[in-house]
Amino acid sequence: MELIPHDELKPSQNFNFAPMIDFLFLMLALFATLAISRAALYDTEVELVELKPEKGAASLRAKEIEQISLSIAENGSFKWLTEFQEYPMQTIEAIQEELARQYQMGVLPQDKTKTEVLLHIDRKAPWEPIAQVIFAIREVGFTARPVYDAVDK
Repeated sequence: MELIPHDELKPSQNFNFAPMIDFLFLMLALFATLAISRAALYDTEVELVELKPEKGAASLRAKEIEQISLSIAENGSFKWLTEFQEYPMQTIEAIQEELARQYQMGVLPQDKTKTEVLLHIDRKAPWEPIAQVIFAIREVGFTARPVYDAVDK
């Protein structure tokens, strides 16, 4: 006669999944909490503005900034971009002359701070023409801003 039955002495062939399930539940709760708090943090930075037009559309147009688009290609050549067409510009002086001509004609606002020249720069464009066109635009009195295109063409 044995004091401890033989079945109880034999090692168990079953695996206890209860601690693993508890651990997975805790991990799920942790990541769900992180996701909710992260979304709440990023959503607090978003500010929606309701645009209420003032008396007449002319006053709204007067506050807008006029934008001119210039493209600098891979080989360092320049193009003046409009909504409908691209105009090749041979030299930096041609860009300065065109800016001055449009300013004199009244196409651009009299306040030069309300005009931005957006530079669409090819990733492989050399630095020298980029620097030259930025200094040339500033010399005429306008601001130049590079534009980043996230999509490769």
